[in-house]
Amino acid sequence: MSFRNAAATVLPVAYLLLCLVLGGSSAKGQLPHLWLQLISTILIAGVIYSATSPMRHRPAMIIVAALLAIAVWPILQLLPLPAGMWESLPGRDVIASDLLDLGISSLPNMPVSFSGQETSRAVLATLIPITFILLVAAFGNESGPQTISWGILICGATSALLGLLMVVPMSPLRALLSGLLPYDPAAGFFANANHQVTLLLMCLPLLAGMSGRRTAPNRSRQHVFFRQTILGALLLLFLSAIWAAGVRASYILILPVSILSLCILHNSFSRRAAIGSLVLIVASVAGSILLAVNAPALEGVAFADFSITDKGRQEIVWPTSIEMLKDHWMFGTGLGTFSNVFMLYEDPNTVKSVWINHAHNEYLQVAIELGILGVLAMIVALAVYLKVTIRTWTESPDPDSPLRRAATVSCLVVLLHSLVDYPARTPAILVVLTACFILAVWPKGLATLAISRRPSSTRNRTARGIEI
Repeated sequence: MSFRNAAATVLPVAYLLLCLVLGGSSAKGQLPHLWLQLISTILIAGVIYSATSPMRHRPAMIIVAALLAIAVWPILQLLPLPAGMWESLPGRDVIASDLLDLGISSLPNMPVSFSGQETSRAVLATLIPITFILLVAAFGNESGPQTISWGILICGATSALLGLLMVVPMSPLRALLSGLLPYDPAAGFFANANHQVTLLLMCLPLLAGMSGRRTAPNRSRQHVFFRQTILGALLLLFLSAIWAAGVRASYILILPVSILSLCILHNSFSRRAAIGSLVLIVASVAGSILLAVNAPALEGVAFADFSITDKGRQEIVWPTSIEMLKDHWMFGTGLGTFSNVFMLYEDPNTVKSVWINHAHNEYLQVAIELGILGVLAMIVALAVYLKVTIRTWTESPDPDSPLRRAATVSCLVVLLHSLVDYPARTPAILVVLTACFILAVWPKGLATLAISRRPSSTRNRTARGIEI
């Protein structure tokens, strides 16, 4: 195996695992996040500096350019504005009044962001998906869909095993792990079990995709049996870890995930079957939304756990967040500044001992932090996802079609869970989401990312990655 083929197999998987270990927690100010960003910067520099720079590969560069374009507005939110212009922005009068009370007669130049430090941290998070995309672009080969899929499944299995070890009473490693990882029980590498379940639910459709993927005709029955046995063992592991986590979000999200995974398993290659699968997608999403809306009426079942009360989200956080949105819908408060601004709007009569760090609705929080430009970016992103999903489920079949369809379902898990949580704010979930999107759009060019300087004698040679 050549160095490039080895890198195509090892680097994406290794980076996924690195993001899982260092970026599972979403708590701000963590040193592991800084290490992850530093390593990502080094990897980006190495890829760009290499003789086989991916700058020529249009599909990858389009995705990277889109991410950089999204990051432009948060960066502009960090630029200082003249005092008069800044004071005219909504919500700044309170801060200006406090500064005057402190004896500061003349206001300094201030940025749009309420916290430049938090916005800077949030902007640096874009290094995570950019790094993974460039790694795939620089070292991508024909086995890319399988390599990415196995990489995600390995991450899920690693976190699931760690989560189970945290709750097994007789485990000799329980005391050691409890000392090293002071997180929720069964949370794996994550700070809370909600995000652990998100990752595991993203893995379920990929299991179906790997199982439904057409194998090479020269594969023996023993090989196929071994492959299916591994996938079955992973399914048992993931379901056990989901059950151990005890997150009520799984009770609702597993419904559409299971239905769509069954569609993938049945290899819906005909156009008629694909249209039927799309109908099931719409029905599953609609059912999930209805369950989310009526969650308070479900005794003991909610979309996700909440640290204040079961009704805290509807009665405290969301109404306050809507008030924040009314004031800052145009320019936003600055990416990553929700918790800072929330304290300015919080009702003293509803203040709890817990720290409200997120809106528990990613779409609402993005609108608050980025304003109308953030809303437009979300609309464009959702439109692109919808277009990719429709194309993937209706296109002519090929061996990797089940994997691409599975990737769209995995993305759907994050989109649905983001209605009541913030999974993509964690680097680990963010990079897995990026990997799933790359997998979904693979036929549009990423599968043919042959390095331009590859010797002609090897250009038509099948590059092997992780293939079981």
